[in-house]
Amino acid sequence: MLPEAGRIVFLGDSITADGKYVEYVETVLLARSPKRYEIIDLGLSSETVSGLSEDGHAGGKFPRPDLHERLTRALDKTKPQLVVACYGMNDGIYHPYSDERFGKYESGMGDLRREASARGIAVTHLTPPVFDPVPIKDKVLPAGLDAYPKPFVGYDEVLGRYGAWLQRMADSEKWVVVDIHGAMTKALDEKRKADPAFTFARDGVHPNAEGTG
Repeated sequence: MLPEAGRIVFLGDSITADGKYVEYVETVLLARSPKRYEIIDLGLSSETVSGLSEDGHAGGKFPRPDLHERLTRALDKTKPQLVVACYGMNDGIYHPYSDERFGKYESGMGDLRREASARGIAVTHLTPPVFDPVPIKDKVLPAGLDAYPKPFVGYDEVLGRYGAWLQRMADSEKWVVVDIHGAMTKALDEKRKADPAFTFARDGVHPNAEGTG
């Protein structure tokens, strides 16, 4: 399905700001449609939709950016017909699952949709990409700790729960959701049948060109 929109804004964290998957989407649109879309990448490194930030982020210099601090300005200045939103990787702040943190993610997504809807802007959600502890096995921490100055080894399960909620919203509320997490998990599992050390993200977070393709 090709979007009817003419101007498409991508919102997200550093994975979106990196631009790889945005370029792939633009290439597909160029190849499959005579229509020419205006693509604007407004990804911002470290950003969350939940407004959360872990203690000591960026060495204690500043908290994670909150999408809602800039959302109104971004939508009013760019005036898109469609927003593609990819959040989640930073929203659990690399800790084990918590209902409180998930509630902030849920609320933040609702606020994003209300801001967009008030302007007649459609929203497509991307589930979070995979968090891969394999290439950073010496830099992750086990469950049951009081603090997580390093990522929780099972953080991908947290992202899976966030993605599953988005898919439930697609079923119950007719949200448009693309399951990036499921597709990456399936591809990663297949690759590891031949190479157990294979990864799409050497730092565990940011997918390489193959991972975003």
